[in-house]
Amino acid sequence: MNSYLSTTFGFFLSIFLIPACSSTDRELPDEVKKLDNLTIHEINSTPISSITLTKAVTFENSSEVIFGQLNEIDVDNSGTVYVVEGSDGNEGIYVFDAEGAFINKIGRTGRGPGEFQALFDIDVFGDQIFTLDGTLLRIQVFSSETYNSIHEANLDPGQWDFSSERTMTFPNKFHVLNDSTILGIFNHYTFDMDTWSYYHLDMNGNVTSERLLTHDYIKHLKTGDGSQSFFDPFGGRGLMALSTDNQIFTAWSKDLLFKVYDSDGTYLRAFYHPFDNSNLSRDEALNFYDNEPFKNALRNEGIPDKWRAFDHLIIDNNNNLWISTITDDREIYEWWIMDTYGNLQAKFKWPRGKEIHEIKNGFAYVLETEEDTGLQEVIKYRIQWSD
Repeated sequence: MNSYLSTTFGFFLSIFLIPACSSTDRELPDEVKKLDNLTIHEINSTPISSITLTKAVTFENSSEVIFGQLNEIDVDNSGTVYVVEGSDGNEGIYVFDAEGAFINKIGRTGRGPGEFQALFDIDVFGDQIFTLDGTLLRIQVFSSETYNSIHEANLDPGQWDFSSERTMTFPNKFHVLNDSTILGIFNHYTFDMDTWSYYHLDMNGNVTSERLLTHDYIKHLKTGDGSQSFFDPFGGRGLMALSTDNQIFTAWSKDLLFKVYDSDGTYLRAFYHPFDNSNLSRDEALNFYDNEPFKNALRNEGIPDKWRAFDHLIIDNNNNLWISTITDDREIYEWWIMDTYGNLQAKFKWPRGKEIHEIKNGFAYVLETEEDTGLQEVIKYRIQWSD
């Protein structure tokens, strides 16, 4: 669908579907009610297609590759696969061709050029591989031809540690927007809530903008005496994804509300799907961790009766949004695929243990654990669409 038709379709949906949804007697969340340029979709929208995933290639351990703790996966336009290894003493990036053959390993553990302490994120842009080291506070750039380090940029905490009530702020994610600008996402930790803040950086790591955008990332549950806190395992998560035209999609995953911003943080539009969150029993909640302080914190904050709506937000290179909705079967996600206005393209069931990390050029790249050996591996699945 071209951009004009997408915009027009979204506009008419926003007019005609709001009365349809209100007729179901389902109360809209306050956050939804106050938004401008909003599309509300029908309850239980019917997808226009179906998809299946068929195993195509396995990227696995070998004499040259020792997977320990795989964190991120990125894929370039040629199908070359970059797998981030984060196990202690074995940090680096494994590089494979599109058919699964090992090519090289980028980097090693250390603090010098071409070395890592804690690889938080990776972004392949053109013929360069950008990496974010959260411990060294460093963006390092490698050539995709020689795999050598060609540029380093040190991050200055004084430029983004913004809160007068701060306890800790650190770089969390980043995306290369163009040849001169990086979108940096920083996590601000407090006792109550982690939040994300977005800034533009230049290629030397300097902040070149005011704070563009901020949103909650994860809530903390606190014990009654305030001595301990835990990440809330049931409530929403602040998620984001970047489209190929550098639009920022954010969501608080308690419900299916998605906000869209341009790369300067200017709000553009939003879309919402009414959704029945999976029930959460008191026993399931209290026994989620076998930890008495956690149970104390949960009772102190109030035991929820519902799970969040979904766990993952990914945008493929065709700008389809993929989200993993939480079902009553704790072993299975129902993945939804939507266009950038929230129109439902397809749904499919998929095991939670097979974690989809990247979708590009008709393939899904999935992190799995081999049942017999317990070793991690990356599987490339072909995506097949049908009417």
